[in-house]
Amino acid sequence: MNKQLVAAGLTFLLLFACVQKSTAQKGYKITVRIEGFADSLALLASYNGDKQFVVDTALISTRQSYIFTGNKPLPEGMYFIAGADKSKLFDFIVSGKQDFTITGKRSNLQNTLSAPGSEDNTLFFGYVKYLADKQKEQSALLARRKTLSAFMDSLAVVENQINLLNDEVKWHISGIIYQHPESFTALFLKSMEEVTIPEAPLLPDGKTDSTFAFRYYKAHFWNNLNLADDRLVRTPFLHSKVELYLNKLTIPAPDSLVAAIDYLFKMTQGNAESFKYLMWYLTIRFESSEIMGYDAIFVHLVDTYYNGPNMEWMNPTVKQNLEKRAKTLKPLLIGKQAPEMILLDTLRMPRSLTEIAAKYTLIYFWDPDCGHCKKETPVLVDFYNKNKLNFDVEVYAVCMDTSFTNMKAYIISNKMNFINVNGFYSVTPDFRELYDVHSSPVMYLLDKNKKIIAKRLLTAGMSDFLEKFTGKNAIK
Repeated sequence: MNKQLVAAGLTFLLLFACVQKSTAQKGYKITVRIEGFADSLALLASYNGDKQFVVDTALISTRQSYIFTGNKPLPEGMYFIAGADKSKLFDFIVSGKQDFTITGKRSNLQNTLSAPGSEDNTLFFGYVKYLADKQKEQSALLARRKTLSAFMDSLAVVENQINLLNDEVKWHISGIIYQHPESFTALFLKSMEEVTIPEAPLLPDGKTDSTFAFRYYKAHFWNNLNLADDRLVRTPFLHSKVELYLNKLTIPAPDSLVAAIDYLFKMTQGNAESFKYLMWYLTIRFESSEIMGYDAIFVHLVDTYYNGPNMEWMNPTVKQNLEKRAKTLKPLLIGKQAPEMILLDTLRMPRSLTEIAAKYTLIYFWDPDCGHCKKETPVLVDFYNKNKLNFDVEVYAVCMDTSFTNMKAYIISNKMNFINVNGFYSVTPDFRELYDVHSSPVMYLLDKNKKIIAKRLLTAGMSDFLEKFTGKNAIK
């Protein structure tokens, strides 16, 4: 838009409009006066994804009011007022003019909230009151329905009344959206509208397409919600929509989740706040995920987006640490070639990981003093003795103690009849960095080509994985 104006020679008008806008909105002043609420302190808080942040505080005045002021306008979106104990009183909207007063009665907030100085809040509070009234009607109808048997004529009447009430609410919401299209309330209500799914078509064989509803719902899931509008980040519902899309509408496999995530970022259209919200939420979720294979999603986030201009908001030290973490994990992703380890065995002879001839190799990192290892090692020994030939599996057990004496005593005590090596007597680089091992026990499972096919499961999990992967049953 700006480039078009400049090209048209309207630079002066553009600058004038910017000056007008800046002088018209110098800051914010929000006065709150709620009858029956007299905490010494009130909080003005905002939503941001799944988080809530205190934006401002105000002490009660002699007029039983709380006045929140600031020199800069608040970012537009949905906010809420809370008491000194952080319990929320009510939501309200910051949009357009930011100098207004909110009044109401603590005993009946839904029906008494008013903000005559704010068009959007007048509209929003009116919707809240309308919805509260309709919910009372619905509750009464639902309670009556419970008292009626399935064969009573009055049951059909009550169900019809419930359906008519639902339709009435939908029409009321549609009216607000149609009559006030530029308001934040309309944006908010439209974003919460569910997708209307048409009747499923028939397949060539005459049967109804049973997957149509799911496919249509997913394809149109974001129709009513504009991720490029950062005002929606500052609402309490956007995060739940993102989670629903990723958790319920996307196949829980790394490749599918990566495709869905890339689609979400594409829909932000470069909006800085929307991008920031998504990136921070997804980074935290997948960097620390305990689901096998999900580290590939974290690595994808770093490789694809961390060098872009939208990452300037992140603390440089935090960003550097996350990039370092992704660099460590990248060679260890499912499907990657396992890094070579050539370590000394109990006879101080070098044993190569990649030269093991078995169809499957289980790397077991353990420590003689590890309490969890003391429980896990006998389980692994039992599995190995019963299933070595069944799965053609070999164990490459890496001791994480420098003492050969402690290592040998532990091996003899636990009858560890597989390949035993010491991690600190090595021809290859430090095993701890190679395999991201900083605690024990840790396991990696490799195929015959020494590619990683499973990791960070213990014996029971590895046994289950092998059963599914090979189609064979483990010998118990």
